[in-house]
Amino acid sequence: MYGPVFDIILPIFGILLIGYTTASFGWFDQTAVRGLTRYVFDFAVPMLLLRTLATTSLPEVIPWNYLAAYYLGTFIILFSGLGLTRLLWQRTFSQQVINAFSGSFSNTVLLGIPIILLAFGDQAVLPLFIIIGTHGIIMVPLFTIMLEIGKSGRAPIKTVVTKASYGLFTNPLIIGLLSGLVCNFFEITFWKPLDEMVRLLGSSVTPCALFALGATLVSFRKNIPWQEVPLFVIMKTIIHPLIVGVLATQVFDIRNTTWVQVLVMLAAMPTGVNPFLFASRYNVGQSVSSGTAFISTVFSIFSISVLLAYFQQ
Repeated sequence: MYGPVFDIILPIFGILLIGYTTASFGWFDQTAVRGLTRYVFDFAVPMLLLRTLATTSLPEVIPWNYLAAYYLGTFIILFSGLGLTRLLWQRTFSQQVINAFSGSFSNTVLLGIPIILLAFGDQAVLPLFIIIGTHGIIMVPLFTIMLEIGKSGRAPIKTVVTKASYGLFTNPLIIGLLSGLVCNFFEITFWKPLDEMVRLLGSSVTPCALFALGATLVSFRKNIPWQEVPLFVIMKTIIHPLIVGVLATQVFDIRNTTWVQVLVMLAAMPTGVNPFLFASRYNVGQSVSSGTAFISTVFSIFSISVLLAYFQQ
């Protein structure tokens, strides 16, 4: 049972450790880290999304129960995070938003793609990219709107809509997603050399994403606020997948085992880098968002191993 788990976990976190170590010793500086991360988000993953969705047999009916299981579970964690931050520490609304997203925003790209594709193979491609595609469409505008409200107290609707729309439609992941859907719908096939270029870019996602994540975590390990971070690590890595799993199997009655496993695995992923990026942009909650990303990623080595062992039974 544990052999297959180690075969998945050790290569994934081994590459992540290499990135962390090289950045720790200064062999890979922060300018290089930012460049590699931009390459992954702006080029490699959009090309993987484009090619995958262009060639995958999409479901004829939108799987609303599948989407509902993940996002209802995510919103339960999100709004619980808002309430707990207000109740326990009386933080500002902007800080509440950062804390809440730190406990509910999964690392679906840099860690989710490599682990899930390695663990479940081609049968996980469609359910994985359904969530990754909608994650940006749903979570990023919501994050932007809530922080804009927190920033100005009561932001003008026009300003909020404009900023959220601009952020959404200039997001390379969304561009790759929509391009893939258009190619699939109109049955557009790529010229063979172009297809090979797109394939090569997409195939670089796993090693580059893991290395970049490891290198990024180096800057997250300082000044961790231990009063708040443990709660959001537990919410993210334990409670979030538990709620999503219960919703998927008991409420929305999803019968496809692989689809349920992908949902739970995505919910179990540690906190992504986006909460920290938003925290930095709005100059609020940087220590909680970075600390949660760092500790949840370290803890996920164990929590994801246990989850994979359970699924391998």
